[in-house]
Amino acid sequence: MNMKAYVKNKNSGLVCFLVALLIVSVTVCCVVSIDFGKKADDWNVITEFSVVDSLPNGNGEKVKIILLNGQSNASGVANFTYLRSSLNASEISTYENGFSNVYINYFCENGNHSSSGKFENVKTGQGCSSEHFGPELGIAKTLSSMSPSETYVILKYSWGGSNLYEQWRAPSSVGKTGEMYEAFINFTRTNMEYLRAKNYNAEIVAMCWMQGESDAFDISIANAYYDNLSSLVSNARNDLSPYIQSNGMYFIDAGISDSPYWTYYQLVNNAKHEFAATNPKNVYIDTVSIGLSYRNEPFDEPDLAHYDSASELLLGELFAENILLIS
Repeated sequence: MNMKAYVKNKNSGLVCFLVALLIVSVTVCCVVSIDFGKKADDWNVITEFSVVDSLPNGNGEKVKIILLNGQSNASGVANFTYLRSSLNASEISTYENGFSNVYINYFCENGNHSSSGKFENVKTGQGCSSEHFGPELGIAKTLSSMSPSETYVILKYSWGGSNLYEQWRAPSSVGKTGEMYEAFINFTRTNMEYLRAKNYNAEIVAMCWMQGESDAFDISIANAYYDNLSSLVSNARNDLSPYIQSNGMYFIDAGISDSPYWTYYQLVNNAKHEFAATNPKNVYIDTVSIGLSYRNEPFDEPDLAHYDSASELLLGELFAENILLIS
């Protein structure tokens, strides 16, 4: 598949958004634990990190680093149980035991679920809880299959319910820099310093972004998404420049779903699409036209806020296919 084909009243809105989220009881790990009524400063964001020495000496081995960031569909609210019936025993074993050439260090939901500072092989259970998985699983599946001789590391910092306009706000945007932006940069730097200290030739090749739902409930916030996204990417490329490959960091951005929860999803996705067109190192994945689904799981009461398990896996595969095109 050629993924270049895809590089194609405020208060009442907030109330509707919050009510909709409360309906989705399945997302305990990513929604119920978050209070959307709080200001950004009240989220008690952890911004300092440490790494457990969990890797052997790299001896100069080249490692391609993939950043995976955003809110709950980046963390991952997909349950592997729903995929098992469509897989054979060998596939189930691979997903559950991990992909040997793709590692991850992840910090989801402010550390409520994380790898505790360690690097692990990508496998199931590295989403917003040990019951869930995120795009990392599809990324690892594709990279392991299509590029088995390469070594990849995914650095995932994500938090369900987080917004770009305040919590991920970059330094060049108007207003105070968001604590989640600071945490993301510090998390990435800390891990990159560790990898280089362990003698790995580690360079960031791409940032995969799955976010925007929390900016799609208010028209003025949705209209500001382009400017906020532009600042985020520009500042991230600058702040992480010592760790980025010589030909630059690609920004691979997935559109949000057309769920009825996200009133202004088209404004957010239009901003993503327009921003992607400003730089050949930006890529937009049109998840709506591709048909990523959110209406089927759980079977008794579908969670309309999050992608179904097969679509979450596909989202990761789409990220990976673009990574293979540019790295």
